Amino acid sequence: MNKRIFAILIIVFSVIGVYADNGINSPYSRYGVGILADQGMGISRQMSGLGYALRSHRFINIQNPASFSEADTLTMLFEAGFSMQNVNFKEGNKRINARNASFDYVAIQFRLCKNLGMSAGFLPYSNVGYAFSSSSQDKDDALNKHTDTYSGTGGLYQPYIGLGWRPMPWLAAGVMGSYIYGDITHQVVYEFPNSTSRSTIYNASIKSYKVDFGLQFIAKMANKHELTLGATYSLGHRLNADVTLNNSEIPDGFSLPHTFGAGLAYKYDERLTVGADYTFQNWSTSTFFDKTDNNESIGLGTNRSKISLGAEYSPNRISKNLFKMMSYRAGVHYAQPYTKINGKEGCDEYGVSAGISIPFYNSNNSYSHGTLHISGQFVHLAPRSAGLITENYLRINIGITFNESWFMKLRVR
Repeated sequence: MNKRIFAILIIVFSVIGVYADNGINSPYSRYGVGILADQGMGISRQMSGLGYALRSHRFINIQNPASFSEADTLTMLFEAGFSMQNVNFKEGNKRINARNASFDYVAIQFRLCKNLGMSAGFLPYSNVGYAFSSSSQDKDDALNKHTDTYSGTGGLYQPYIGLGWRPMPWLAAGVMGSYIYGDITHQVVYEFPNSTSRSTIYNASIKSYKVDFGLQFIAKMANKHELTLGATYSLGHRLNADVTLNNSEIPDGFSLPHTFGAGLAYKYDERLTVGADYTFQNWSTSTFFDKTDNNESIGLGTNRSKISLGAEYSPNRISKNLFKMMSYRAGVHYAQPYTKINGKEGCDEYGVSAGISIPFYNSNNSYSHGTLHISGQFVHLAPRSAGLITENYLRINIGITFNESWFMKLRVR
């Protein structure tokens, strides 16, 4: 019965993932491919995106596909996540709030054979969602004011499948392939006092691929100490995109960046973990269609760096005391923008997060049946240039991991 319920949940969450709202309401999603989605799952989100050097049989870590090799021999992991957020926009003395909710990811992980694990899932790569208006003067008639209404929807989605292999006790390697697809639509409606209007509609339909490689070097030391070094690389390439402006085809400028990641994690006795990650994305060689007034210019991306620091404390996972069985995590991060806003420098991103993971057991309390992940996150977007909007996000992330013993052999006496 548990397996039937588990299979139904996979189908339901997968369908929801395809049709769910992207949970974004930001004018900055008007640039590039939109707001880049958080690539981490429940545990990673509690630690502000930490993950390159993390590995565990208790959760799924897509930050580094080498971690798939840690999949447990007897169990199938299933993980899904949701989020709710309130965002505050500030421009001068003006403030406004918006609320959104979204389905974020769904994934499974299991072992194929000794030292070889597999994971598959679905998550967004970027999100586009905004609606705002401004008043301006017509270039041909300074006395004729008009209202410009801007709106955008869509994003890119990322179903993936990956393998992780541990050929030696101190080395793990992995590869993950993703299908990147989605539609991005931007529209501007110009309304004039004489009740006339005109509009421009920009649409990009993207279908391409993404390939990630990962390594983890594991050093087990005396007295329950362990040190892991992780490294990742994501292949940069031009995306296959059909782009139109008012139904007329135009050259596209979309591409994925070469991405390099490195992380270090120290673990003591399965109770304490601290780590740090650094990510570099080479967006400066990427071009994007820049939705300016003339709708014809091409905007360049800008190189993006991100730093994440995080820690985990799990007092005693085999204790009968719930608070000792729970895991406590926290993290901070800083990230640079990857696009320019009308030729100006964008926004620096500062974030802090904290969360808990609560295990729940089967009817006999013999083994953990799953874990509920709850975390809160505050993100501040600080403009580098004058005239840009400041954004503050308060986000609640909820994830759940099911640990199903699908591969356990029962012995009949």
